[in-house]
Amino acid sequence: MFVRDLDTPLLRLSAEDVFTLEDACAGVHVFGGIGSGKTSGSGKMLAGAYLRAGMGGLVTAVKPEEVDLWRKYAAEHGRSNSLLLFDENEGFNFLSYELARQGMDGIGTVTECLMRVIEAAKKASRTATQRGGDPFWGDTTRQVLRYALPPLFAAGGSLSIGEIIRFINTAPASVKDVTDAQWQERSFMYSVMNRAANHPKVSMERAALADTIRFWAEEYPAIPEKTRGNIVISVTTVLDRFKHGRLARAFCGKTTSVVPELSFGGAVIVLAMPTLTWNEDGIIGQQLFKFLWQRGVLSRNALAEQHHERPVFLWSDEAQETVSSFDGEFLSMCRGSKCCVTFMSQSLPSYVARIGGDNAEADARGLVGKFNTHVFHANACPETNEWAAKTLGKVMKRHPNYTAGSSDNVTVGMNAGSSTNRGSSSGFGTSHSYGPGQGNHGLNFNSGGNRSDGSSWGENRGRSSGNSESRGYSESMEYAFEPGDFGRILMTGGKSNGNIVTGVWFRAGKVFRASGTNFLLERFRQ
Repeated sequence: MFVRDLDTPLLRLSAEDVFTLEDACAGVHVFGGIGSGKTSGSGKMLAGAYLRAGMGGLVTAVKPEEVDLWRKYAAEHGRSNSLLLFDENEGFNFLSYELARQGMDGIGTVTECLMRVIEAAKKASRTATQRGGDPFWGDTTRQVLRYALPPLFAAGGSLSIGEIIRFINTAPASVKDVTDAQWQERSFMYSVMNRAANHPKVSMERAALADTIRFWAEEYPAIPEKTRGNIVISVTTVLDRFKHGRLARAFCGKTTSVVPELSFGGAVIVLAMPTLTWNEDGIIGQQLFKFLWQRGVLSRNALAEQHHERPVFLWSDEAQETVSSFDGEFLSMCRGSKCCVTFMSQSLPSYVARIGGDNAEADARGLVGKFNTHVFHANACPETNEWAAKTLGKVMKRHPNYTAGSSDNVTVGMNAGSSTNRGSSSGFGTSHSYGPGQGNHGLNFNSGGNRSDGSSWGENRGRSSGNSESRGYSESMEYAFEPGDFGRILMTGGKSNGNIVTGVWFRAGKVFRASGTNFLLERFRQ
């Protein structure tokens, strides 16, 4: 039994919100620092939901204990019979697998598989972290493989790593070699081309055969000697890993017991080749199988209904260890194939370091940005926390303000003054009059003075008091969840936290009813 409807709830996030199959198909990414509880918290909850839903899946493994962890998950949710551990005791001959499915038309996929192997080997040895790589090298390497594989398959009806190495090692180093009888006699490459042209077990189209002959006779010898030498060394050195040890037993044996399509029927394939014990071989092997599994998932809708109706999941804890350049493309298209991708990692810089190259940071951000659901646990990485805060976005926040004051004034004063006024006045006048028969005259005189003195004084007193109070708020756009809060308030489980892990659950394009925003503060029991 398995879920089919995209609206089927897989988890209850709150009393009002659920996590559906459609949400899972849009991808889930979990960030959390060391000891944050991401694996034992949200990781455990998601893994259980996928198993209960009856999904098939593919699980990559970095730590040896992850294999036992998935055994435990399968037992807890009644899926022990679905668990399939792929290690060196099982076999997946990827060359035979692709050729059996598509014949000569599958040569292109085999070429891409080998390019993934070369890419994984470079990253495993950390050389990919060097900046300034030349894309011409990768294009030329792909071209060499594309022209080597068809004549090998045509001549023998099969492919092997040993023959690919031998073919490239004996290719002409100059145009003169092509017509040199001694070179022709000792060159494995020449004998293969002769059989492919004259006695093929699988016929090549005439135009394709002509292009192949022209490439090896004219174009390949014209490649600069240094570039040609680098290609030969890089390709043959990496592929030589598959001639020995665990990679040879797991991927180049005669028996194939594990194929990607098993997960379409409900098998949960755990790549039991942990990178901490298999080291570079583990990284290369897991990336190779993951790539072919991803290719199979994307193309499965062309198969009969029983092969594409069951949802599947891709699970990668410490995903930076097995990340590849194809993951971003896969995430962009896998929703239509009902594939639920869950990646877990400690920090954004860990992806940058593993991806490497001139555009590592942009590629890392582009990769994690393709997941629609993010769960952020406690983290001490400022760059990751800043990215998480930006992902959750900014909101308008109000900040209240309040002011209060009182005043008490007392005035005391005194005034005093005096004034003195003095003044005098005088006047003198005479008058005369004459008339017929008489005459008179007169004299008058007056004088006077005044004086006044005075003084005044006074006293005044006063007092006043008052109280004032004002309230208000200011508004500003700020992070809905501050970067520092990811390292300050989230719980990391254990006895000190009552075995409770908390994290911020974000879903793009969705508003949770319980919070009114696109994120929730979730609690997970370990």
